[in-house]
Amino acid sequence: MNEAEQIPAITAPAAEPQPARRSRWQRFSPSMGWPAFWSEILIVVLGVVIALAASEAVEDWNWRNKVRDAEVRLLRDTNAIFAWGAEQYMVRPCINAQIDELARRVIVSGEALDPAPVYSDTSALPFALSFVVRAPTRPWRFSVWDALVADGTASHLDPARQGYFSDIRHQAASIQRNEVDRLLGRLDVLALPTLLDPNSRREFLLDLKTLRRLSNSATIISVQLMRAIEAGTQSAPENLDTRVDAYVNASGTVKFCRDHGLPLADWRDFRGTDVNQAAPAPVKAP
Repeated sequence: MNEAEQIPAITAPAAEPQPARRSRWQRFSPSMGWPAFWSEILIVVLGVVIALAASEAVEDWNWRNKVRDAEVRLLRDTNAIFAWGAEQYMVRPCINAQIDELARRVIVSGEALDPAPVYSDTSALPFALSFVVRAPTRPWRFSVWDALVADGTASHLDPARQGYFSDIRHQAASIQRNEVDRLLGRLDVLALPTLLDPNSRREFLLDLKTLRRLSNSATIISVQLMRAIEAGTQSAPENLDTRVDAYVNASGTVKFCRDHGLPLADWRDFRGTDVNQAAPAPVKAP
């Protein structure tokens, strides 16, 4: 075999060049180009931030308005509690004088109680209100604060104001109005010629003693409330004393005490009264 007929050597085919591998971000190329893409992203982000800021600003504005409205409503409620406290302070000597007279009647009566007089008042109701002991029966509620706590507005007030109104609410609630009402109802029996044995005599005297204690306690709490309200009110009415005078002068209990010559205190004296004293100094009704 000559050289021309030699079998050529077999060589491996040359490898085709492979394209360079690109990362996922390199393979992704927005049609608008990267600068335009990032510009769109920035616009969207700024739009979301502005929308959130605007929403928060509107919400904050709404809460500020609610807080301002709440302060106005709370002022009305605290003014009412102040007036109730002034009335309680004023009539306490009168209540005690009535208790003293009924206790004397129970003690000196023989086997049958000498009936106590029954008084009637039709000045504020379409029917006669009869009673043996005349005393105020105010609700002692702080309903606006309770509503603000329930709807969440209270939590947006300044923390110091929250504590202030919460203290007023708890102090007012500590006046045992329901117990006073119960005792006043029980003591109406003293208007009847009831037979008195040692047990019934003792029960009547115990009820009268309890009523005195509750009246003393309500007076002390009233002094504390009035002082707290006067110190904590941000915009007290200029004519507060005049308004309170008008309120107490319209009180049925105050009128009763004056009509029967029973002692009354000057409610303004609460500013100098020692709250640990059991009673303010009484003055005779004019």
